[in-house]
Formats: sequence, structure tokens, C-alpha cells
Amino acid sequence: MESEKIHHIEGLRNGDRNIFEEIFNTWYEPLCRYCIIRVGNQEEAEEIVQDIFVKLWVKREELNITTSLKSYLYRMALNKIINHQEHLKVRLSHREHEMAKSNSSDAYGSDIHQKEIQSLVAAGIEDMPPKRRKVYEYSRNEGLSYADIAKEMDISVKTVEAHLSAALEHLRKYLKDYLVPLLLLSIGWY
Repeated sequence: MESEKIHHIEGLRNGDRNIFEEIFNTWYEPLCRYCIIRVGNQEEAEEIVQDIFVKLWVKREELNITTSLKSYLYRMALNKIINHQEHLKVRLSHREHEMAKSNSSDAYGSDIHQKEIQSLVAAGIEDMPPKRRKVYEYSRNEGLSYADIAKEMDISVKTVEAHLSAALEHLRKYLKDYLVPLLLLSIGWY
């Protein structure tokens, strides 16, 4: 490693706030761009990068960087992105399970309520950009794996993950204003 890079790592380990600020100013924007490409959402990307720098500062005394600082930071970003995407998958799976459970045990619900919900979801899907919508439909309607979707659309698996993550976030935001009224409607309070 170059002496300047060693100086940065040593300064960071020793708690030098100026060195940390220099590292932050140098790498914050590039890391945000890297994360935005992979998660498809600027706010989530910025949160991931902020978490990286918080962890870097908190764990500074324990740092064992054997590569360049750049490689270390990008590896941290990739690990955070993978964890973030896994968390989204778990949340989605939980939501789908809860929806399936509620649909199967809904003694008070009616076909009309189901049609209203399906209509709202369909509108949310239609509101997506075409490529994102196609990834979502391949995944949810046709049950294709990420690899199969990537091959079908001639894009990378990471791009598929990013599109699907963005699609789910889009639906969550699209439906957020309707969730409480739909819930009240389904239990007969309207």
C-alpha cells in the first residue's frame, strides 16, 4: 500500500477525526453511486453508506485492512447491500405469508374487497417503469429465478435484484395510503 493510504488507515485507527473526515469526503459520493445502482433507491443507498462510515468509526481500533482502503470500503458496501436485499426478501416473504394467512382465514372478507385490493396492486404495478414491471412480473407471475430473469432480459442478476427491490419499495409506497382503509373495509368497519 502507498504510504498515504497507510497514513489514512493508521490515522483512522488512532481516532484522528481529520483523517476520518478526509476519508468520508473522498468516498461518500462514490459509495453512494455504487449502492444506488445496486439497491435502486437513493435514500436506502445513502443509509447503507452512512452505516458503513458509522461502523468504520466505531470499529476503527479493530481495523485489519490488508487491501486498499478503497477495496475495504467497497467490500463493506457490497456486504451491506447483500444484507439489505436479504432483509427485503425476508420482509416480503413475511408480508406474503401474512397476506396468504389473512386471505385463507378471512371469514368477513368478500370477493369485492379482494377485487379492490387486486385492482390497487395492479394499478401500482402498471405505474412502474416498464423494465422494473417486467422483472416483477417475471418473478411474481411466472415464478422465474433471478438467473432466468437476467438471461431472459439480457441483464445481470444484480440488476434483477435491484429492479425487484425497487419494485417492492414502489408497491409499498404506492399502497401505503390505502392499507388502513382496506384493512378497516375488510373487517367490516366501513
